[in-house]
Amino acid sequence: MKKILFIHHAAGWGGSPNCMINLINGLDHSKYEFEVLLLKDSVIASKLAESRINYKVSDSIFYKKYYQFFPHSEAGYIKWYQVFSFIKLSVLWILSRYFFAKKELAKYAFDFVHLNSSVLTDWLAPAKEKGKVIIHIREPFRKGKLDICHHFFKSIISKYADKIIAISEDNARRIGVPNKTKVIYDFSEIPDTLPLKSSYASKKILYLGGSSSSKGFYTIVKALDYLEKDVMVYFGGNYITSKKSGNLFSTLKFMLSKAKIRNASIRKIYNHPNTKVIGLVYNVNDYLKEVCCLVSPFSVSHFSFPVVETHLQRKPAIGSDVEGMEEIIKHEVNGLIIPKNNPNALASAINDLTSNIEKAKRYGEEGYRVAILKFSPGNINQFELLYDQL
Repeated sequence: MKKILFIHHAAGWGGSPNCMINLINGLDHSKYEFEVLLLKDSVIASKLAESRINYKVSDSIFYKKYYQFFPHSEAGYIKWYQVFSFIKLSVLWILSRYFFAKKELAKYAFDFVHLNSSVLTDWLAPAKEKGKVIIHIREPFRKGKLDICHHFFKSIISKYADKIIAISEDNARRIGVPNKTKVIYDFSEIPDTLPLKSSYASKKILYLGGSSSSKGFYTIVKALDYLEKDVMVYFGGNYITSKKSGNLFSTLKFMLSKAKIRNASIRKIYNHPNTKVIGLVYNVNDYLKEVCCLVSPFSVSHFSFPVVETHLQRKPAIGSDVEGMEEIIKHEVNGLIIPKNNPNALASAINDLTSNIEKAKRYGEEGYRVAILKFSPGNINQFELLYDQL
C-alpha cells in the first residue's frame, strides 16, 4: 500500500480543498493510504473530518502565525512597485524552503507528496529529498518573458516535480513543462435527479466569487444597476468590510486605498433590492437547483470549477472572455461569454438568460452533455494511473 501525503496551503474554502477531498474519497483505499497536512487551521479541517480523512494541522508557529505563500498566479501577481511585499514573501518562501518545510516533513512517512497548489513550490525540494512529489497546478500560472518570478518558479517546478497535474489546458500551457505535465480535469458527482423545468424560469442567479476583484466582484456589483427589477443575484463567499484605525496617517491611507471602494461595494450588495447575500456556500448544488444560471465574470485568467458544477446540474453559465474560460463555456452553446470588466454586457447577458426559458434550458443541457464526459468521477482512473507510474 502506497502512502500519500497531501499538503494544502490556505484557510479559505473553495474549489481547491473541495476537489482535493473529492479526489481522496474517490481513490482506491485498498491501494493507497492518505494523510493531509494543513498549513492553516480552518473549516477545511472539519470537512476532512466529515469525510473521515486522516489529517493534521501544522503546529509550527511559523506556518500558524507568519507564513504567507508567494502568489504564483495571474490573480495574485506581485507588481514591481510592491517592494516590501515582495521582500517579505521572498523571505518567507526561503525560510519555508530551507528550514521549516524540512522540519515539518520529518514528522511523516510517505511514498510521495501531493502538493495541492502551484504556490507550494517552497515544498518541492524538501519533499523530493524524501520521496516522489506531485504538484497540482490549480491556478493560471503567471507568465511573461521579462517576469523573473515566472522563470524562477518554473525552474523549481521543472527540476523537483516528478509529475505535474494541470486542471486545464490553459494552465498546462502556462507552466511550459510538457514532458512532466498531464491535464486531468477536476470532477464532481453527477446528480441523479433532473432540475425542475420551472427553475429555468427563475429570475435568480448565483455568484460565488466573494469580494475578490479578480473574480469579478466589482463588475457584478456595477451590473446590479442595469438588471431588470425582478432579477435576484445570490452573492456567495466572504464579504467582510475593512476597518480604518484612528490615527490621521492610517485614515488618509484608507481613504486613498481600494479598501474604501471595496467597503462601499459590500454595503451596496447588502442593501440593493436585487441582491441576497448567502455567504460561504459548502453545498453549491442546493443553490444551483434553484437558480437559472451561474455568473463567473472573472477579470483575470481562471478555470472556474463552479461552472463545471453548474453544467452538471444542467444549468447554463455566464463567463468573461479571459484565457481558459473558453475550455468550459462555449458562447451561445452552453452559456454566454461577455467582455471582462463590462457591467453593461454582464447585465444584458443576465437579463437575456433569465427571460428566455428555452434558451437557458438548451444551454444547460448542452453543458451537461459535455460535463459528464470531461468532469465525471471516471477521472479518478487517470489519477490512479499517474500514481502507479510513480
